[in-house]
Parts: sequence; structure tokens; C-alpha cells
Amino acid sequence: MVGIFWDCDGTIMDTERLYAYAWQTHLKQFGLNISEEEIRQFVGVDDRIVHSFYSDTVDLDNFDNTMLSLGKIIQESLHDKVIYNDAKILLNQIHDLDIKQACVSASPQALLHKKLQEVEIENLFDYIIGGDMVQRNKPYPDIYNKAIENMQTIKNIVIEDSPVGIQSGKQSNSYVLAVNRGIFTENELNEADLVVDELSLVIINKILETL
Repeated sequence: MVGIFWDCDGTIMDTERLYAYAWQTHLKQFGLNISEEEIRQFVGVDDRIVHSFYSDTVDLDNFDNTMLSLGKIIQESLHDKVIYNDAKILLNQIHDLDIKQACVSASPQALLHKKLQEVEIENLFDYIIGGDMVQRNKPYPDIYNKAIENMQTIKNIVIEDSPVGIQSGKQSNSYVLAVNRGIFTENELNEADLVVDELSLVIINKILETL
């Protein structure tokens, strides 16, 4: 059985910059003005790490309440155009085949479900897992290992867009396909097995021929 394991933010949805905006907006309440360049270092990273980092500087609310605040900011900005068109097409094409799909995101589970529901793609996945469902989030492989174990797949392709996600996927012994969304350089993505500028079923089929 084949499994396709999708990262969400930056891979399916153009939300990496939206996350930066949410953190910037939230931290302004505490007198911190954070540049997009600074917050970029946390792309694909567990929100618990980001929360811990800035908690050392200002008196942030607890993690759960902070996520509620971020989630509200993000949800207010979500719309159907947030989905990358190539990802939307491929998600639907694979859904019509005998291939299982999972959404594997560093985002907290509740927020992940809200995002997928908001853009009406939640039903395309056989399994959905957020970063708070494992003890060690990306870049550790635990989240992909858990998804693979749950779906009981043998041939596994991870689709990612960030170095942190690529590292997580590689350590799960999966084939990692990276899509270059213009946030990271080719050099930053070169640990993936293949880097492309656009996703397609043709590429997935070619990869499956080698597995």
C-alpha cells in the first residue's frame, strides 16, 4: 500500500507568511516588534519551541491560550485562494486512486483541523496529525513514523517545503519530495530526494516506479 504524507503550511497552503504575520501581531501586544526575517527561522518548527523562545523575553500567556490567539488571527485570514493550485489538483487526483493520504503538520491538531475545514479539503485525507500529538515534533521523525504506522503503508512519499520538514521525513526512511515555494533556497532544500517547482501526478508516478 502506498502512502502520500503531506506537510500543510507552505506545501498545501500558502500560510508560512501568514504564520509569521500571526506571531508578529500577537507579540506586538507585548511590545515586541518582530521582523518577518526573524520569524522565518521558525518556519516548520514546533510552535512550542517558538512559544518557549519568546517566553524568555516577555511574559506570554500559556501555550494553549497563545495558540488560540494565533489560530484566531490565522483563521480570519484564510480563504480558498490560500491553497496552492498544484497541491489542490494533486490532492484530488490522488484521492481518486488507491493511494492513502495523510496530512502531517507541525501545527497543533485543533488548529490544523480548522485550517483544513476552512478550505474544505479535510475529507481528502485518511489520517490527520498535528505536532502536539507526538512528544517530539519536526525535525524529529516521530510524527511521520506515527502517521505511517497508523496508515500501515509500505511505500511512503513525504511532500515538504522546509528544511525542518525534510529532515523529519528523511529520518522516517521515506522518500522526500520537496516543493520550492520561494521561501527557501535550493541549497536549503537539497537534503530532499527530489526538489521541484511544481507538484504533479506525473512526478508522483515517476517516484513510485523507483520505490
